[in-house]
Amino acid sequence: MSKRHQPRVEVYAVVRLDHYLPVATLEERITIKEIVPTLEQAESEVARLTALVSDDGSTYFSQYTRYFPDGRQGH
Repeated sequence: MSKRHQPRVEVYAVVRLDHYLPVATLEERITIKEIVPTLEQAESEVARLTALVSDDGSTYFSQYTRYFPDGRQGH
């Protein structure tokens, strides 16, 4: 099966970027908090988390991505 036609699910990652770790690498400052199936759920969770921790030095955002339930074939 070609890469283009592999079964995949569109999902959204809820991401946290920590600004309070100035000496950390970018990879250490990014956390994928969770994966949700819709943009609406991702935006709702981002808004909820942002309201909870408005002064903790973190930024929350959502990012579109794909989930391959059967893994990536041919890699």
